[in-house]
Amino acid sequence: MNISAPAPHSEDAPGARALVAGLEALLGTKAVETGEEERRFAVQDLFFEGAMPIAVVSPGSAEQVSELVRWCAKEGVAIAPRGGGMSYTDAFQPRVARSVVLDFSHLARIRSIDPEDGNVTVEAGCTWAALDEALAKVGMRARFWGPMSGGTATIGGSLSQGSVTFGSGEAGASANAVKSFEIVTGTGEVLRTGSDGSAGTGPFNRNFGPDLTGIFANDAGALGIKTAATLEIEPRPERVDGVSFAVDSFEVMADLLREVRLRRLASEIIAMDAEVARQNAGPPDLREDLKALLRIGRSAGSVPAALSRMARIAAAGRRFLDRALYTVHFVVEGRDGPEIRSRLAAIRALAGKAREIVNTVPLATRAAPFPELPVTHPDGRRLLPIHGVIADSRIGAFHRDYVALKHEHAGRMEAAGVTLAEFFAGVAGAGTLYEPVFYWPDSAMLYHRRRTPAYLDGVARDYPENPVGRALVREMVGQIVLLMRAHGATHFQIGRLYPYAETREGEAGRLLRDLKQRLDPHGILNPGALGL
Repeated sequence: MNISAPAPHSEDAPGARALVAGLEALLGTKAVETGEEERRFAVQDLFFEGAMPIAVVSPGSAEQVSELVRWCAKEGVAIAPRGGGMSYTDAFQPRVARSVVLDFSHLARIRSIDPEDGNVTVEAGCTWAALDEALAKVGMRARFWGPMSGGTATIGGSLSQGSVTFGSGEAGASANAVKSFEIVTGTGEVLRTGSDGSAGTGPFNRNFGPDLTGIFANDAGALGIKTAATLEIEPRPERVDGVSFAVDSFEVMADLLREVRLRRLASEIIAMDAEVARQNAGPPDLREDLKALLRIGRSAGSVPAALSRMARIAAAGRRFLDRALYTVHFVVEGRDGPEIRSRLAAIRALAGKAREIVNTVPLATRAAPFPELPVTHPDGRRLLPIHGVIADSRIGAFHRDYVALKHEHAGRMEAAGVTLAEFFAGVAGAGTLYEPVFYWPDSAMLYHRRRTPAYLDGVARDYPENPVGRALVREMVGQIVLLMRAHGATHFQIGRLYPYAETREGEAGRLLRDLKQRLDPHGILNPGALGL
């Protein structure tokens, strides 16, 4: 686990000029970025910052990636693969100056859409939003179709880090939707997994012999560089609706998430405490609220349904944000009205005496599934989420210990301006994702300045440095991660934040290290990720 302070900017690596010349000869000058600001931006996420690399490189094909890897192996240059840069776990940051950041923006094509075989093959730099837009034209979508950050998050990044949201209530996490990977190993060789590893077969079946696809899912780019993936696709649902509830106890909320998840009744299953709900809503803004209302109306599918949805939400406004300790939200899909009504009725029956509230959140989530997400609180305060996926049998005990930890630090948190809120999601086939979110006043990094949406202009303010608050966040992150481990949690976006290699026991640990040595003998692929 690495929760150290962000790395200071390094001086250029010895011989950097000659290395840049070699990269330009290999990839062309337009594919090699050496500007200081661009390099700095490329090594930052929400909280962490890596060493300043030699360059940011943007190959345009799998063949160029292969050539780049061979060149880096020969020159002893580490490779930090960066997708959309939306992670927050020190996942892609270089550890040394003798490194390059691998940008996938020029490797973002959709190679083929095959509704007959139920496949789409897409390059690693394509965003989830771009993929979904292309699939919608043929009435299809991916089985797992992206995180909420999918307007920026890439296919390769999400499949390397592990991701949830759209489809996770029924399909589980991102890796479940993958049929095949195209991988460039640390020796520059190209490897194809699943049935695509057999000449003339194609990537239609993941389950052909040992699951090599699974080896590279969630690997943080430490075992190989994903240049393309084949995903399972399915017809888009005919109808979508949602239902929301307010509950006043953690136990009721957790039980409801579990029961709906186990029955696969909802495509998306989310809950949040009142603080997160208010943060996500942002300050009241009539113009933005009307835009959201119109999006919700357009998503209804018919004029009467649209008017009904808009009237109900307009009447309720934002009042539901102040009515409960937790709000719980479900998006349901179906072939027709009767199936939708059946699913909604089943969820309402499971909810028991929970108070049903206006379904603004699920409808807005689907009306604009890939919004431009803020990377700070709407008022400009810094934010940092962490998470664990916890088994249903252990989540209650974890919650009690977590609340006790918050109480232990309450005085210091108040003095430093640090607050904590919680978000939850149901992940089919696994458990409940428990996500504490830190907020604190602090100076912005380049990452935040570039990624703050235009709609927060004039709302988000600048804050001075707050080293005390930042240090407290870092300390508490470490303590919560250890607490999660004690309660058997697992993680997506392992990066360098969450313990992995050091937790593999016996033969599992030896096999993991043997794989790393076999696939990356020079140790150049995202060194340190997964603890390798």
